[in-house]
Amino acid sequence: MHELELTQLWKTYKDKAAVQDINIRLGHGIYGLLGENGAGKTTLMRMLCGILKPSQGTILCDGIPIWQMGGEYRKLLGYLPQDFGYYGDFSALRFLNYMAALKALPAEYAKDRINELFELVGLAGVKKQKLKTFSGGMLRRVGIAQALLNEPEILVLDEPTSGLDPGERVRFRNIISSLGRNRTIILSTHIVSDVEYIADQIMIMKNGHFLQTGEESGIVKAASGYVWKCTVPAGQADEFTRLHVISNLKNQADKVELRLISGTKPTEDATLQEPTLEDAYLFFTKVK
Repeated sequence: MHELELTQLWKTYKDKAAVQDINIRLGHGIYGLLGENGAGKTTLMRMLCGILKPSQGTILCDGIPIWQMGGEYRKLLGYLPQDFGYYGDFSALRFLNYMAALKALPAEYAKDRINELFELVGLAGVKKQKLKTFSGGMLRRVGIAQALLNEPEILVLDEPTSGLDPGERVRFRNIISSLGRNRTIILSTHIVSDVEYIADQIMIMKNGHFLQTGEESGIVKAASGYVWKCTVPAGQADEFTRLHVISNLKNQADKVELRLISGTKPTEDATLQEPTLEDAYLFFTKVK
């Protein structure tokens, strides 16, 4: 098992800090990195993969700076970027063979490994079809397969469920959960349900820095006392939406049931609710 250590990590562009003062240790398990688009997640992922160099700070793998390790670090690493590039006229099989060659994997090993991965991601029956005929969900599964070609011990997934339908999201979560037993997985997303049930640790990011890190239970507990349910006349719903952070809205004839995040009791009949991870995410990013 390997350990990544990020210390006083910054990435600045001119006068803007895309990532600022990140300090964390990442060991075995699944880490869910939550944040809105523009929070700095992709910049952080690219630094973790050695694609970008930090403006300040260090990333160590087992105590050694990753940019000193070079090829040794890349052997440990699997990466699925947010914008996954592919050749549409390649079949899925040809594409994975091409990626295996780029990673300098022995031909016999690559053949067996590719067949194994097609089974894992559920694409064995269509591996000879051209990628341009694949759905978005199928392409993301090809992306996962290419990231796993070298059996990485550190797997970095940047917005991996972008564009997937609910069924594909469930399939993806099941795949990642099964992979997390024996490696370090860092999964960045702005969709709470992608990591709610599979992440061992949660990291909430905004404006380039971490707002909260830790186990889900601790993060959720911090939002206790701020989550309310109330029912208001339909004509007042827009006003409540302007004044409060709404996590759920349900129409009921001439009334609207609201679940909202607030530091004060929003209505006379409002009742406190047990927070969820989504509530806690909204609390830390929108309220606190």
